[in-house]
Amino acid sequence: MNRPTYGYSADGSDDGSAEHESAHPTCPRHPDRVSYVRCQRCDRPACPACQRPAAVGMRCADCDRELTRSQAAARPRNAMGARIGAATPIVTYVLLGLCGLAFLGQTVSGGLVEGLAIFSPYRVLAMPWIFVSAGFLHAGIMHLLLNGYALWMVGQYLERSMGHWRFLALFLISVIGGHTAVLLFANPAADSWVTYTLGASGGVFGMFGAMFVVGRRMGAQTGQIVVLIVLNLVITFTVPGISWEGHLGGLVLGTATTAALFALRPKATPGADLAALSRRSAILHSAVIGCALLLCLTLIAVKVVLAGPDMFVSW
Repeated sequence: MNRPTYGYSADGSDDGSAEHESAHPTCPRHPDRVSYVRCQRCDRPACPACQRPAAVGMRCADCDRELTRSQAAARPRNAMGARIGAATPIVTYVLLGLCGLAFLGQTVSGGLVEGLAIFSPYRVLAMPWIFVSAGFLHAGIMHLLLNGYALWMVGQYLERSMGHWRFLALFLISVIGGHTAVLLFANPAADSWVTYTLGASGGVFGMFGAMFVVGRRMGAQTGQIVVLIVLNLVITFTVPGISWEGHLGGLVLGTATTAALFALRPKATPGADLAALSRRSAILHSAVIGCALLLCLTLIAVKVVLAGPDMFVSW
């Protein structure tokens, strides 16, 4: 096979053309640099700045980028069309750790943590972060253990199926949706307006709904998750002191959000660039999460107008 000259003849002689004026091989990306090292894939010279180590020999920067794109396009994807990452459910473990740290803070702070993070409808304008922070607080060790166990069991499966950031967004939007429902159903003239709500249950119910949707779309058996949801709803509506609004709000918004994520997942066809589809999926799914958050903010604004700003405590 004849080797291309790239500005010089194979024997170092000048062939008289303008493009063969140099007697030394030069890097195509840096013509001012002489290089006798060649890419093992395209056979072009590559200066030290353009050399990329390969399993055998060396590749130039252009070939290395092309191979990386090709490998990304053929890489397996998860149920949401995103790249399959590490098998370790990092987000699930982080959420569990935050719940544990928050409970420790509740135990040793003498009420300071609860005062800053617990949710109650009359506080939402002055302390808007409580829509999220209250989802990491718990009323006791059994409350923490039950929610933690559900998060650990369901979270590992969902995180691997959906990807890290989608799972995190789903959990947080379900927590926000649960507290938004609590605000909507609260009566400013009743005790519900000043009743405190805490716990990750809204996020857990959102994960239950998401698990049902994922199972249905992937052809798995969903009977057990339906039974689990029904049993938890029965407990929610029969046991005193449980916020059915938070559970139901998290379940509805988590289920609807996951269904929308699947509905807007780009469909892969034979020979399609999976990396490009993954980028498109990320954009569409970000829009879905944004719309879910916007819905919550709209409902909150409507409740504020209907209740009147004077019904909300200020700093």
